[in-house]
Amino acid sequence: MKSTLLMWEYIGAIMIFLIGALIHFGYEATNKLSFTSGIFAVNESIWEHCKLTFWSPLIFAIIEYFFVGKYVNNFLFAKTLSAYITTISMLLLYYEMLKKNGHHSLLKDLIIFEVSILIGLLVSYNLMLLPEFPPIMNKVAIIMLVGATFIFYLFTYCPPKLPIFYCPVSNSYGIKN
Repeated sequence: MKSTLLMWEYIGAIMIFLIGALIHFGYEATNKLSFTSGIFAVNESIWEHCKLTFWSPLIFAIIEYFFVGKYVNNFLFAKTLSAYITTISMLLLYYEMLKKNGHHSLLKDLIIFEVSILIGLLVSYNLMLLPEFPPIMNKVAIIMLVGATFIFYLFTYCPPKLPIFYCPVSNSYGIKN
C-alpha cells in the first residue's frame, strides 16, 4: 500500500497543479456564478490565489479517496491539513520571493505553486503512514474545512483593506460583478 500511496501522491503533484489552473479561471468560465466565488479565484489578489492552493488539493483528495483513501490511516485529517500547509507554504514562499526580488514573475509564481503542492503532499503522505489518529481528528478536520469555506466566502465579499486582498488588475478589493 505504501508504494501505491506514493504513486498517487506523485500523480497528485501534477493533477493538483492542473486543478489549480481550472480554479484560477473557473469563476469567469462559470459566467461569474456567485456560489462558485468561495472556491474559484474572483480576482488577481494574493488572497484569491490562496483558493488555488487550498481547494485544488482537496478536489484531488476526493478522487484519491476512492483509490487509496479508504485503505490508509488519517486520510481526511491528512488531506485537510495538507490543504492548509500548501496554502501557508505558498504565502511564505511568495512573500519571501517578493522580499528578495521586489517583484514577482509568472514563472516564479508557478514554481512556488508547485513547490507548495509538493510540501503539502509530503505532509499528507507522512500523516497517512502513521498509526490511526483518534476519531476526534476527523471532527477537527471537518471543523477546519467548514471554517475555511466560511472564511473564503466572507473575505471574497467583505475583504479587509489589507495588501493580501488587493487586486492590482482591477485596483480593488474582493469581488466585482
